[in-house]
Amino acid sequence: MPQFDPTWFASQIFWLLVIFAIFYYVVAGAVTPKLGAAIEAREKQIEGDLAKAGSLKEETDKMVAAYEKALAESRAKAQAVRGETEAAAAKHAAELSARQGADLADKIKSAETRIADARKAALANVEAIAGEIAADAARKIAGLNVSEADAKAAAAAARA
Repeated sequence: MPQFDPTWFASQIFWLLVIFAIFYYVVAGAVTPKLGAAIEAREKQIEGDLAKAGSLKEETDKMVAAYEKALAESRAKAQAVRGETEAAAAKHAAELSARQGADLADKIKSAETRIADARKAALANVEAIAGEIAADAARKIAGLNVSEADAKAAAAAARA
């Protein structure tokens, strides 16, 4: 095999160095700059994407803050409306209760007046009937002739 023949070693080492040098200059001159440019372009793109993501995050944070502020304002307005509604309902209920209480007081007063009138009428009838019964009892039991007016006066005196 000629590769292992020592007479050919010098020429093989020469051509090895020549090929290596050519390969080195090709790689260093053509491939490395393109590869470096690609890496730099990729780094710039990544930096740009990160900057864009940062700005989008800031916008999102601002939008979330605005949303939360609007939500808080809406809740505050809802609480205010709820408070106003409760106050109006309580006021209406108090007015209605006062009106119904006044109506009931009038009805109670009217009923008490009617009861008092009925009682007076019943007592007047009782006195008249008591006078008649007393005069009748005095006639039948004692055989006395007593007028109804005297019997009524005696019944009134006994009651007092």
